[in-house]
Amino acid sequence: MKILQISKEYIDAALDLIYPSKTICYSCGNIIKREEKYSLCPNCYNSLPFIPEHSCNKCGSPLRMIEDGPNCEECKNTFCFFHKAISVVKYEEVVKRLIYRLKYSNHTYLSRTMGAMMANKLKAEGIKIDLIIPIPLYKNREKERGFNQSVLLSKYISEKINIPVNTNSLIRVKNTKVMHILSKKERVQNVKDAFKVVDKRVIKNKSILLVDDIFTTGATVNISSKLLIEAGAKLIIVLTFARD
Repeated sequence: MKILQISKEYIDAALDLIYPSKTICYSCGNIIKREEKYSLCPNCYNSLPFIPEHSCNKCGSPLRMIEDGPNCEECKNTFCFFHKAISVVKYEEVVKRLIYRLKYSNHTYLSRTMGAMMANKLKAEGIKIDLIIPIPLYKNREKERGFNQSVLLSKYISEKINIPVNTNSLIRVKNTKVMHILSKKERVQNVKDAFKVVDKRVIKNKSILLVDDIFTTGATVNISSKLLIEAGAKLIIVLTFARD
């Protein structure tokens, strides 16, 4: 009996290495069961500042009250080239830490969790698209970082919804300044002439999902949407993990 018990323990240990029943919470590092949502422990998942249902129909910004109407004041006064912008969570402290770790601490595994949450958000919205295009980084910046976080997010979204990713048609041709240090007006100027569409055939008559990690003022996704619409895209949906 003892020999059998030891054998079973070794077998269980070996199986756990191949098919682990427990893993580490991506946010706090505590041990969790493998089946927990998005590899986050219940405390961390429940602490995420999810975007409420009552949000701007255009840019996705949370609205203060039902009486505000379907769109926020910003979208009432600004022309947007995208049809709709969707985000999963508000850009608050816990989310800022996750995104910082992804982009600047090389914790690229976080893109799997973020991408899965983004894909499920898109499914919940019931929106159909033909092609996924990530916001490109300038080649030198991508080389320095080692990856483009928007491409990683797009890859995992693609796996979940079975829609192809295209990284060649929209390119960044200008090394822009870091956006978080700029005013809204400066951001718009910063991304002017920063992007270029190089293959209109791929874009024409397509409903496109434009993917980025954060929606702040919308300057980057709006200028990208403009170029894609001018290249013949039928519809642009913006999907980001966070919304400032």
